[in-house]
Amino acid sequence: MKETKRAAEATAMSGAQHAAALSCGMTPRHEPAMPCATGTDEKPVPMRGSFVRALRAEALKSKHAAPLRLAIVLALPFPLLAVLGALLAPQAGLTYAPWNYWYALLMPVAITLAAASVARADARLGNRALLSSGVPLRQAWGAKVVWCLILSALSNLVVFAVYAAASIAAPQGAASMPAMLAAALALVVASSWMVPTTLFLTMRAGMLAGVFVPLAVQIALAFSWSVVPFWPACPPSATIMLPTAFLPVLPSGEPVGVGMDIVETVSQGDAIALALGIACALTAVLVVAGASWFEKSEERR
Repeated sequence: MKETKRAAEATAMSGAQHAAALSCGMTPRHEPAMPCATGTDEKPVPMRGSFVRALRAEALKSKHAAPLRLAIVLALPFPLLAVLGALLAPQAGLTYAPWNYWYALLMPVAITLAAASVARADARLGNRALLSSGVPLRQAWGAKVVWCLILSALSNLVVFAVYAAASIAAPQGAASMPAMLAAALALVVASSWMVPTTLFLTMRAGMLAGVFVPLAVQIALAFSWSVVPFWPACPPSATIMLPTAFLPVLPSGEPVGVGMDIVETVSQGDAIALALGIACALTAVLVVAGASWFEKSEERR
């Protein structure tokens, strides 16, 4: 009798558990079919380290892809041209005109192509991988911007490294190491506005718009530096003006002469700080606006 009673209780308990499982969307094999309602509408809590995970994901996507290769390959031609000139004509010393050609011509191309490639990496898959990662969209956007800025810094540091090595081999006429490093970092800051602009236009209007619109604005205003009334307030013009404060080369690519007024004007600490501050502020505004659009865009949901 006792054994029969225990068997009946076990059967009843098993039936109750089975019914409870079914009410929570469990299959007979206890596999979840749909979430059990809790009676509360809770919003998902972002996972800790989401931004770091998103940044690592961007780096992994670019590890063997176009953005990283573009950042390195496009930075090499003009510095290597300077090295070749120093080797063929050592009496002339190291010339900085090729560095000017880099930040006037090839650097904007490298930034826009790398940023557009980063933007297209998820767009080709309809952003499914991005949406399924669980990373908040604002943080995903920020990770894309930061990764593109890292690529921009990498490009400028490659130029710096080549010139640093060349200045050791041909020290005549070479700028100091701190000055060259300061020029490279100033270029990263001054050109940073191109990154969120390229990302937004590529995602919103396609690859051609994402590349050519910011590239055209940058090159047009950079080559118009002589007619811009107040260059520190115009980051594209500041991109070609700021290096003159650190390198012996004019915005036109000509060598710096003794007592030139433009060198004294550009080298003023207030002008440098103002130009870098305005560039940072413009980039911050573009990043925030882009993050808001990216989060609310129906194309990303």
